[in-house]
Amino acid sequence: MNSAPLMPIEELLGLAIRHVNLGQAEQAHLLCVRALEHYPPHPALHQLLAVLAMQRKDPAQALQEAQRSLALRPDHAPTLQVAVDAALAYPGGAPAEAAPLLEAVLQTSPERHELWFQLSLLRQDVGDLSGAAQALERVQALAPERADAPLNLGIVLQDLGRLDEAMRAYARAYRLHEESFGRIAHALSTAPRGKLWLKLDDLRTELHYLAPP
Repeated sequence: MNSAPLMPIEELLGLAIRHVNLGQAEQAHLLCVRALEHYPPHPALHQLLAVLAMQRKDPAQALQEAQRSLALRPDHAPTLQVAVDAALAYPGGAPAEAAPLLEAVLQTSPERHELWFQLSLLRQDVGDLSGAAQALERVQALAPERADAPLNLGIVLQDLGRLDEAMRAYARAYRLHEESFGRIAHALSTAPRGKLWLKLDDLRTELHYLAPP
């Protein structure tokens, strides 16, 4: 391990990636460690070590390596995504750490509606309901065909006490996917900010009435 590398760092990286693609994770890890012994800190090496740590199901090490990489290359979206995945892979997840990382990913990839949806869930987990609603509104704008976005938006708005807006969101979800009716009815029956109907057909009628054309 202490002998000088036989090739430039770019070639070592390429060889390590080939080992990864061949399923030879241990060889890839050893090459990365060897390269770091002889070269200054390199963002791609730390990124690859983070990926390898995730493959070993070691999220703590993965997050540490991803953060080392991000210290050298802060806006690198793939590394940010690895850091998000590592933060969420802790037992029970780590939404407080993952949310700002995911926000950084979206600074470089604002069109990715699936990441806005994930961010809405993270914000909801940490009690940032207004932030969750804003993220879900972005999902609706980017992917108006997604029924889960207005459904979750309705739940968030209901929790915020904005029941009229919640009903309009539920109506959009129902128009897009009628099978969402059960979840809507369940959410609305939840105290303390819900709403009850004697007959579920009356709820269906209201959702039909509120649904945008």
